[in-house]
Amino acid sequence: MTDDGRRPPRALPLAQPTRYTPSVLEGIADGERAVLGPLFGGGEVGVIEAAAQALARADVLVQSAREAEPPPQPIACGPRCPSCCTSKVLVLVPEVLRLAAWLRANRTPEDLAELLERVRATDATTRGLSRSERAHRGIPCPLLDAEGSCSVHPARPLVCASWTSLDLAACQRHFPDPLHTPAPPLHAPGYEVVNAVMAGLGWAAKERGLDATPLELIAALRIALERPGAGARWLRKLPVFSTAHDPEWMAANGGPVGVP
Repeated sequence: MTDDGRRPPRALPLAQPTRYTPSVLEGIADGERAVLGPLFGGGEVGVIEAAAQALARADVLVQSAREAEPPPQPIACGPRCPSCCTSKVLVLVPEVLRLAAWLRANRTPEDLAELLERVRATDATTRGLSRSERAHRGIPCPLLDAEGSCSVHPARPLVCASWTSLDLAACQRHFPDPLHTPAPPLHAPGYEVVNAVMAGLGWAAKERGLDATPLELIAALRIALERPGAGARWLRKLPVFSTAHDPEWMAANGGPVGVP
Protein backbone atom coordinates (compact mmCIF):
# COMPACT_ATOMS: atom_id res chain seq x y z
CA MET A 1 0.00 0.00 0.00
CA THR A 2 1.05 3.60 -0.58
CA ASP A 3 0.92 6.18 2.19
CA ASP A 4 -2.57 7.25 1.12
CA GLY A 5 -3.92 3.68 1.26
CA ARG A 6 -3.95 2.99 -2.44
CA ARG A 7 -2.39 -0.05 -4.03
CA PRO A 8 0.68 0.79 -6.10
CA PRO A 9 0.27 0.30 -9.83
CA ARG A 10 1.38 -3.13 -10.97
CA ALA A 11 4.21 -2.97 -13.46
CA LEU A 12 3.67 -4.88 -16.66
CA PRO A 13 6.35 -7.40 -17.61
CA LEU A 14 8.54 -6.08 -20.37
CA ALA A 15 8.39 -8.18 -23.52
CA GLN A 16 11.75 -8.73 -25.15
CA PRO A 17 11.98 -7.15 -28.59
CA THR A 18 12.32 -9.69 -31.37
CA ARG A 19 13.06 -9.56 -35.06
CA TYR A 20 10.64 -12.47 -35.55
CA THR A 21 7.55 -10.31 -35.87
CA PRO A 22 4.25 -11.69 -37.18
CA SER A 23 5.00 -10.28 -40.62
CA VAL A 24 8.43 -11.96 -40.68
CA LEU A 25 6.94 -15.29 -39.61
CA GLU A 26 4.23 -14.99 -42.24
CA GLY A 27 6.94 -14.30 -44.79
CA ILE A 28 8.76 -17.48 -43.75
CA ALA A 29 5.55 -19.48 -44.09
CA ASP A 30 4.78 -18.03 -47.50
CA GLY A 31 8.32 -18.65 -48.68
CA GLU A 32 8.09 -22.29 -47.66
CA ARG A 33 4.74 -22.59 -49.42
CA ALA A 34 6.28 -21.28 -52.62
CA VAL A 35 9.34 -23.56 -52.44
CA LEU A 36 7.69 -26.75 -51.20
CA GLY A 37 4.48 -26.60 -53.23
CA PRO A 38 6.00 -27.46 -56.62
CA LEU A 39 7.52 -30.61 -55.13
CA PHE A 40 4.01 -32.00 -54.69
CA GLY A 41 3.89 -32.40 -58.47
CA GLY A 42 6.40 -35.23 -58.14
CA GLY A 43 3.88 -37.58 -56.57
CA GLU A 44 4.47 -39.28 -53.25
CA VAL A 45 8.25 -39.07 -53.69
CA GLY A 46 7.95 -35.32 -54.13
CA VAL A 47 5.69 -34.95 -51.09
CA ILE A 48 8.19 -36.89 -48.97
CA GLU A 49 10.98 -34.67 -50.27
CA ALA A 50 8.93 -31.59 -49.36
CA ALA A 51 8.60 -32.83 -45.79
CA ALA A 52 12.32 -33.60 -45.61
CA GLN A 53 13.18 -30.13 -46.89
CA ALA A 54 10.77 -28.55 -44.42
CA LEU A 55 12.49 -30.24 -41.46
CA ALA A 56 15.95 -29.36 -42.78
CA ARG A 57 14.86 -25.74 -43.27
CA ALA A 58 13.37 -25.66 -39.78
CA ASP A 59 16.65 -26.88 -38.27
CA VAL A 60 18.56 -24.14 -40.12
CA LEU A 61 16.11 -21.45 -39.01
CA VAL A 62 16.25 -22.62 -35.40
CA GLN A 63 20.04 -22.38 -35.41
CA SER A 64 19.86 -18.92 -36.97
CA ALA A 65 17.32 -17.83 -34.37
CA ARG A 66 19.57 -19.01 -31.53
CA GLU A 67 22.47 -17.05 -32.98
CA ALA A 68 20.40 -13.92 -33.61
CA GLU A 69 18.55 -14.01 -30.28
CA PRO A 70 20.45 -16.32 -27.92
CA PRO A 71 18.37 -18.05 -25.25
CA PRO A 72 18.96 -16.73 -21.72
CA GLN A 73 20.18 -20.16 -20.60
CA PRO A 74 21.26 -23.37 -22.33
CA ILE A 75 18.73 -25.54 -24.14
CA ALA A 76 17.77 -28.37 -21.78
CA CYS A 77 16.56 -30.82 -24.43
CA GLY A 78 18.78 -33.74 -25.34
CA PRO A 79 19.10 -37.51 -25.65
CA ARG A 80 17.44 -39.70 -23.02
CA CYS A 81 15.06 -36.90 -22.08
CA PRO A 82 11.51 -38.08 -22.88
CA SER A 83 9.66 -35.63 -20.60
CA CYS A 84 7.52 -34.25 -23.42
CA CYS A 85 7.18 -37.56 -25.26
CA THR A 86 3.88 -38.44 -23.62
CA SER A 87 2.26 -35.42 -25.28
CA LYS A 88 -0.17 -35.44 -28.17
CA VAL A 89 1.74 -34.58 -31.35
CA LEU A 90 0.03 -33.20 -34.45
CA VAL A 91 1.50 -33.73 -37.91
CA LEU A 92 0.65 -32.98 -41.52
CA VAL A 93 0.25 -35.75 -44.08
CA PRO A 94 3.61 -35.09 -45.82
CA GLU A 95 5.39 -35.46 -42.49
CA VAL A 96 3.85 -38.82 -41.67
CA LEU A 97 4.49 -40.11 -45.20
CA ARG A 98 8.12 -39.10 -44.85
CA LEU A 99 8.36 -40.72 -41.40
CA ALA A 100 6.89 -43.99 -42.69
CA ALA A 101 9.27 -43.98 -45.66
CA TRP A 102 12.23 -43.31 -43.36
CA LEU A 103 11.24 -46.21 -41.12
CA ARG A 104 10.91 -48.59 -44.07
CA ALA A 105 14.38 -47.55 -45.26
CA ASN A 106 16.07 -47.74 -41.86
CA ARG A 107 14.44 -50.68 -40.06
CA THR A 108 14.68 -54.37 -40.80
CA PRO A 109 11.38 -56.04 -41.69
CA GLU A 110 11.38 -57.68 -38.26
CA ASP A 111 12.03 -54.41 -36.43
CA LEU A 112 9.41 -52.63 -38.50
CA ALA A 113 6.82 -55.30 -37.73
CA GLU A 114 7.60 -55.00 -34.02
CA LEU A 115 7.30 -51.22 -34.19
CA LEU A 116 3.98 -51.44 -36.00
CA GLU A 117 2.60 -53.59 -33.18
CA ARG A 118 3.69 -50.94 -30.66
CA VAL A 119 2.10 -48.23 -32.78
CA ARG A 120 -1.15 -50.20 -32.97
CA ALA A 121 -1.17 -50.79 -29.21
CA THR A 122 -0.52 -47.11 -28.48
CA ASP A 123 -3.16 -45.99 -30.97
CA ALA A 124 -5.73 -48.29 -29.38
CA THR A 125 -5.09 -46.57 -26.05
CA THR A 126 -4.69 -42.95 -27.11
CA ARG A 127 -7.10 -42.52 -30.03
CA GLY A 128 -9.54 -39.67 -29.42
CA LEU A 129 -8.01 -38.57 -26.12
CA SER A 130 -7.67 -34.87 -25.36
CA ARG A 131 -4.28 -33.37 -24.66
CA SER A 132 -5.00 -33.39 -20.93
CA GLU A 133 -6.36 -36.95 -20.89
CA ARG A 134 -3.34 -38.22 -22.74
CA ALA A 135 -0.93 -36.43 -20.41
CA HIS A 136 -2.59 -37.90 -17.34
CA ARG A 137 -2.26 -41.41 -18.79
CA GLY A 138 1.47 -40.87 -19.31
CA ILE A 139 1.64 -43.15 -22.36
CA PRO A 140 5.08 -42.84 -23.98
CA CYS A 141 5.58 -42.38 -27.69
CA PRO A 142 6.19 -45.78 -29.32
CA LEU A 143 9.05 -44.24 -31.31
CA LEU A 144 11.25 -43.89 -28.22
CA ASP A 145 14.17 -46.29 -27.93
CA ALA A 146 15.09 -48.32 -24.86
CA GLU A 147 17.03 -45.39 -23.38
CA GLY A 148 14.19 -42.91 -23.79
CA SER A 149 15.65 -41.14 -26.83
CA CYS A 150 13.82 -40.43 -30.08
CA SER A 151 14.63 -43.27 -32.47
CA VAL A 152 13.47 -41.28 -35.52
CA HIS A 153 15.20 -37.97 -34.81
CA PRO A 154 16.31 -37.38 -38.44
CA ALA A 155 12.66 -37.67 -39.55
CA ARG A 156 10.92 -36.34 -36.44
CA PRO A 157 7.76 -34.24 -36.73
CA LEU A 158 8.08 -30.47 -36.96
CA VAL A 159 6.14 -30.08 -33.71
CA CYS A 160 8.82 -32.10 -31.95
CA ALA A 161 11.57 -30.05 -33.59
CA SER A 162 9.94 -26.83 -32.39
CA TRP A 163 10.16 -27.64 -28.70
CA THR A 164 13.37 -26.37 -27.08
CA SER A 165 12.94 -26.18 -23.32
CA LEU A 166 15.20 -24.17 -21.06
CA ASP A 167 14.28 -25.99 -17.83
CA LEU A 168 14.23 -29.77 -17.44
CA ALA A 169 12.62 -29.68 -14.00
CA ALA A 170 9.81 -27.49 -15.33
CA CYS A 171 9.20 -30.04 -18.11
CA GLN A 172 9.01 -32.85 -15.58
CA ARG A 173 6.38 -30.92 -13.64
CA HIS A 174 4.38 -29.67 -16.60
CA PHE A 175 3.88 -32.54 -19.01
CA PRO A 176 2.12 -34.93 -16.60
CA ASP A 177 -0.42 -32.17 -15.84
CA PRO A 178 -0.32 -29.53 -18.59
CA LEU A 179 -3.56 -27.78 -17.64
CA HIS A 180 -2.57 -27.07 -14.05
CA THR A 181 1.17 -26.40 -14.17
CA PRO A 182 3.07 -23.62 -15.95
CA ALA A 183 4.57 -24.46 -19.31
CA PRO A 184 8.35 -24.68 -19.27
CA PRO A 185 10.26 -21.69 -20.60
CA LEU A 186 11.40 -22.23 -24.16
CA HIS A 187 13.32 -20.41 -26.83
CA ALA A 188 10.37 -18.62 -28.39
CA PRO A 189 12.01 -17.52 -31.67
CA GLY A 190 13.00 -21.11 -32.46
CA TYR A 191 9.53 -22.37 -31.63
CA GLU A 192 7.88 -19.77 -33.84
CA VAL A 193 10.08 -20.22 -36.91
CA VAL A 194 9.44 -23.98 -36.94
CA ASN A 195 5.71 -23.41 -36.70
CA ALA A 196 6.00 -20.95 -39.59
CA VAL A 197 7.65 -23.66 -41.69
CA MET A 198 4.87 -26.08 -40.75
CA ALA A 199 2.28 -23.49 -41.76
CA GLY A 200 3.96 -23.13 -45.15
CA LEU A 201 3.91 -26.89 -45.68
CA GLY A 202 0.22 -26.93 -44.80
CA TRP A 203 -0.52 -24.02 -47.13
CA ALA A 204 1.22 -25.86 -49.96
CA ALA A 205 -1.10 -28.83 -49.47
CA LYS A 206 -4.22 -26.74 -49.02
CA GLU A 207 -3.76 -24.67 -52.17
CA ARG A 208 -3.68 -27.93 -54.14
CA GLY A 209 -6.97 -29.03 -52.63
CA LEU A 210 -5.32 -31.69 -50.47
CA ASP A 211 -6.23 -32.59 -46.92
CA ALA A 212 -4.15 -30.24 -44.75
CA THR A 213 -5.87 -31.02 -41.45
CA PRO A 214 -3.48 -31.72 -38.57
CA LEU A 215 -3.41 -35.42 -37.75
CA GLU A 216 -2.68 -37.17 -34.47
CA LEU A 217 0.77 -38.67 -34.99
CA ILE A 218 0.22 -42.23 -33.80
CA ALA A 219 -3.11 -42.74 -35.58
CA ALA A 220 -1.64 -41.29 -38.78
CA LEU A 221 1.55 -43.35 -38.58
CA ARG A 222 -0.49 -46.51 -38.16
CA ILE A 223 -2.34 -45.74 -41.39
CA ALA A 224 0.86 -44.88 -43.26
CA LEU A 225 2.60 -48.08 -42.16
CA GLU A 226 -0.38 -50.37 -42.69
CA ARG A 227 -1.26 -48.94 -46.11
CA PRO A 228 1.78 -48.42 -48.35
CA GLY A 229 -0.50 -46.77 -50.93
CA ALA A 230 -1.75 -44.13 -48.48
CA GLY A 231 0.27 -41.35 -50.07
CA ALA A 232 -1.07 -42.02 -53.55
CA ARG A 233 -4.63 -42.11 -52.23
CA TRP A 234 -4.11 -38.79 -50.40
CA LEU A 235 -2.79 -37.20 -53.59
CA ARG A 236 -5.96 -38.37 -55.35
CA LYS A 237 -7.90 -36.49 -52.63
CA LEU A 238 -9.30 -39.64 -51.08
CA PRO A 239 -9.98 -39.55 -47.31
CA VAL A 240 -7.32 -42.09 -46.37
CA PHE A 241 -6.19 -40.14 -43.30
CA SER A 242 -9.59 -38.86 -42.20
CA THR A 243 -9.78 -41.17 -39.17
CA ALA A 244 -6.54 -39.63 -37.89
CA HIS A 245 -7.92 -36.08 -37.90
CA ASP A 246 -7.51 -34.78 -34.38
CA PRO A 247 -11.00 -34.10 -32.98
CA GLU A 248 -9.70 -31.67 -30.37
CA TRP A 249 -8.00 -29.55 -33.03
CA MET A 250 -11.03 -29.64 -35.31
CA ALA A 251 -13.37 -28.61 -32.49
CA ALA A 252 -11.18 -25.59 -31.80
CA ASN A 253 -10.66 -24.64 -35.45
CA GLY A 254 -14.00 -25.31 -37.11
CA GLY A 255 -13.37 -28.60 -38.86
CA PRO A 256 -10.97 -30.07 -41.41
CA VAL A 257 -8.71 -28.03 -43.71
CA GLY A 258 -8.51 -28.44 -47.46
CA VAL A 259 -11.19 -31.14 -47.54
CA PRO A 260 -14.08 -30.70 -50.01
